Amino acid sequence: MTSFYRRYVSGHREAVWAELRAHGPLGPMHPADAEDVAAVARETMRRAARHVDRIAEALPSLGISGRPGLPPRRRPDAVERAEVDALAAEIGGLPAALEACLREIGHTWFAGDYSALRIGCPHGAPVQGGPPGPAYPDPLCLPDAARLRWEWDLRTADPERRAEEQGFVFDFAPDEYHKAGVSGAAHTIVLPDRRADPVLRGVAGRPGVTLVEYLRASVAWGGFPGWEFGAEPVPDALRALRAVPDF
Repeated sequence: MTSFYRRYVSGHREAVWAELRAHGPLGPMHPADAEDVAAVARETMRRAARHVDRIAEALPSLGISGRPGLPPRRRPDAVERAEVDALAAEIGGLPAALEACLREIGHTWFAGDYSALRIGCPHGAPVQGGPPGPAYPDPLCLPDAARLRWEWDLRTADPERRAEEQGFVFDFAPDEYHKAGVSGAAHTIVLPDRRADPVLRGVAGRPGVTLVEYLRASVAWGGFPGWEFGAEPVPDALRALRAVPDF
């Protein structure tokens, strides 16, 4: 059988991920098979990272405000990648896509006010309605290994929380409300998880969406996938950030 990785780099990207999702929990795997899946995930996230970099570099030109001192992008270093290894062992396994996302993309924070995208409340007016939609554009936010470490250590230090939870609920990112400056919840992933591509829970308008699918939607909408659910014309500045995902 041709490896998943070879098929992926030859252009069968969506088909490969669809097959990996159809497998469900991967369970114990031959080392060669496990490396094949990991190679697909790494290549996927390396390609996604190039899009994240491209969008992050464009953000200052969009009249961004509301994020003092917080960089939109910070690449993982060797220490952070080693931390991912430690966390995977302690938690009992990370989905291949999540592990690769932590290693290859890391901290990403596109939340803020953007005058060129008509995002934000410059006069303090409350955001009306609820997500999904352009009023809640869901700017891309991704965690780093330090975030996962912090949440894992909090959970393991609390016996009552360990007893109550079915698995470890990782707050992967703020939800659409929080990203818009309104009290809300989170996009979450339940760990441990042996699936290649985990379900990202709590994403408005996208029930059952997986991490790779969410990243594709984010890139397709220039880092602000909530715009997919809007009826009004897309701002020219956002149209310039959009791209067909190549991962």
